Amino acid sequence: MQEEINVISHLLSVEKNASVLIDNAVREADSRTTQARNQANSQFKSEYDKCLSQMEADYENTIQRRKAEHEEELDQFKLDLESRTRDYNAFNKLLDNLLKQTKSV
Repeated sequence: MQEEINVISHLLSVEKNASVLIDNAVREADSRTTQARNQANSQFKSEYDKCLSQMEADYENTIQRRKAEHEEELDQFKLDLESRTRDYNAFNKLLDNLLKQTKSV
C-alpha cells in the first residue's frame, strides 16, 4: 500500500511539474507574442509615417508646380490679350447693333 501511495505521490509531483512547465511556456509564448506584436506595430508605424511624409512632400511639390504652371499660362494669356490690336470702331458698331436689336424686341 505504501508503494502505491509513493507511486501516486510521484505521479502527482510529475503532473505538478508538467503544469508548472506548461504555465511557464504559456507565459513565455504570451510575452513573445506581445513583443512581436509591439515590434510589428512599431515597424508599421515607422513605414507608414515615412510613406505619409513622402506623399505629403510629393503633394506639396505638385501644388507648387501647378501654381507655377498656372501663373505662367495666365501671364502668357495676358500677353496675348495685350498684343492683340483693338478695333474700337468694330466694337462700337457691334454694341450699336445689339442695342438696336434689343430695342426692337
